[in-house]
Amino acid sequence: MHVVWSMSMKCRRKLVSVTGSRSDYSLMSKLFQTISRDTAFSHHLVVTGMLLQSDHSDVLSAITADGYGELHLVPSFGLKQDAPAMAIALGETIKKMTPILTSIAPDFLILQGDRGEMLAGAIAAAYLNIPIVHLSGGDRSGTIDDSIRNAISKFAHLHLTTCSDSSQRLVESGESISRVVEVGEPGLDVISDLTFLSRKELEQEFGLSDGESFILACQHPVTTEAANSGSQIAETLAALKATGLRVIMTYPNNDAGSSEIIHALQACAAEDWICVVKNLGSRRFLSLLKHCAVFVGNSSSGIWESPSFRTPVVNIGTRQHMRMRANNVVDVSHDRNKISSAIQFCRSDSTFRAGLNSVVNPYGDGRSSQRIVAFLKDFVIPSNFLSKWLD
Repeated sequence: MHVVWSMSMKCRRKLVSVTGSRSDYSLMSKLFQTISRDTAFSHHLVVTGMLLQSDHSDVLSAITADGYGELHLVPSFGLKQDAPAMAIALGETIKKMTPILTSIAPDFLILQGDRGEMLAGAIAAAYLNIPIVHLSGGDRSGTIDDSIRNAISKFAHLHLTTCSDSSQRLVESGESISRVVEVGEPGLDVISDLTFLSRKELEQEFGLSDGESFILACQHPVTTEAANSGSQIAETLAALKATGLRVIMTYPNNDAGSSEIIHALQACAAEDWICVVKNLGSRRFLSLLKHCAVFVGNSSSGIWESPSFRTPVVNIGTRQHMRMRANNVVDVSHDRNKISSAIQFCRSDSTFRAGLNSVVNPYGDGRSSQRIVAFLKDFVIPSNFLSKWLD
């Protein structure tokens, strides 16, 4: 068990963070940067999941170039992307991450959100008596992600939440209020610190005419609906094509059902109405999100980041079902006619359009990283910290 630590001690606090997808790295990159630049910390970054697959080598190269701590690569996924592969990857990640955590013996393991890589880290750390800091606990999405997120919360010793609703849910679930701190969504910090690409630069890169309206889209599979991923993406693509607008669409994550989505995107990639990009990167993606006419799909970016730009969002299906959202979001089912109608509504309804002017992002002010770093720097670990039941 770790002893009490204070700023008077002459050693740096060791932190280990985990990243397993392009989306969570994008959300956490500003926090990783802030930690790695603070002399009070020694930061290690475990890179795993889809980031180590060959078709995401550009993301791994960017992570390496960022240099936000010492990297530890933990391969877990094979070529197949289905439900059994996800379960096997969880076990592989636990197996390969355990010796890394044992060797580093960090003061804290930092985990974000609800992905399997994070749960693997939580399980390994629990058996190694390593304190766990969980970000985004208490959030809701109404899918299997809730189960993963709640499981991590039960392993976690500190909860850094995105909003007051999430804090309240954690306390109601039995977590001690003394272990819950509201800090906001770290992904918004990237927005507040980013030099955006101009509209003109985006037009030149993506072949858009001057002032042309376009749609940004991203649709991920839903694990519990993986068998329907093919039919779901077919409805979305039909609706997008029917708008007559240019569409810029990025690849999904690598959860079960992703291969069907990728196959559908590849089948229409040569058509002139759509530009399919495997990975846009944080700067290009957020710049497009800022300037697009509508964001369409089921990505958390439509919930978390879009309110900061007051961008209209057509959120499809159940993946973000129970998340708190601003009034720039219109929810629809996987039906091409309903998706088309929602896109038209977002572009033309005068009341909805006027309401966009007053949209406030409910997930924070873009200074979460500063709060998190200050908290982790000053927090004193009590001798019974791992014994949550003693609270």
